[in-house]
Amino acid sequence: MIEVQIIVACMKYLFLLIIIVTCLGAYAQKLTGIVTDKTTRQPLSGALVSLGTAKAFTDTSGQFEVKVSPSSDTLKIVHFAYKTYMVRIGKSTGFLHIELQPAVISLQDVTVRGSSDFKKDSIENRLAFAKQFNYTGPTVKDAFTGNTDKQPGDLISINSLLLIAALTKKSSPEYKFKQKLLSDEHEQYVDERFNKGIVSRITGLKGDTLSAFLTLYRPTYEFVKKATEYDMDVYIKDCLKKFEKDGFKINDPLVKEN
Repeated sequence: MIEVQIIVACMKYLFLLIIIVTCLGAYAQKLTGIVTDKTTRQPLSGALVSLGTAKAFTDTSGQFEVKVSPSSDTLKIVHFAYKTYMVRIGKSTGFLHIELQPAVISLQDVTVRGSSDFKKDSIENRLAFAKQFNYTGPTVKDAFTGNTDKQPGDLISINSLLLIAALTKKSSPEYKFKQKLLSDEHEQYVDERFNKGIVSRITGLKGDTLSAFLTLYRPTYEFVKKATEYDMDVYIKDCLKKFEKDGFKINDPLVKEN
């Protein structure tokens, strides 16, 4: 009789354990997928994936993993260079392959000076990715900064893990993502001051000839950052002289005149 009671009690505890494990498994369920560029089919890193209160960033291969809760059914993906993507998910949703549409801005042949749109977009982007923009990572000095109560003559302790992290910081995903954000921001800044509208107005170039000129003489971010509007006008006119001196034909910029 006692053995039967023990068996029954064990079965009850086993049944309860199964229920707990099942609930925990359902609660800890995760949604996985990959995010790519719809045009190039290349994976996108640094896209913000959110599902309810759970958030994650895509890695260098464009993949993500985000926790699923019973109250969350809408997946949202945000990337500053692409259109926001939203999709409803179900309980049986498997591995997702999501393609983001580039947020292309068509530039008309008009003069654009001191556009406030870039400043607004830059501010919004910095706020959305504040953590990534502000990433500094550990320094070598941090690895040697330990107990502040040490007296002269005491041995200096070294945090080996922190030291390794400091020495390999530039190879970390966080550092690379920050550099990508800065690079994209710089490219957008150059586009604001060296685009089809501005260059066409100054040079009179059109079509493929204009596209070739923009590719050949695109200035660096460092130059554009320091240049005044007058400096940019002079730069473009000087480049036009070089362009014409090289003998590029008006209708076919890839073929030089004899």
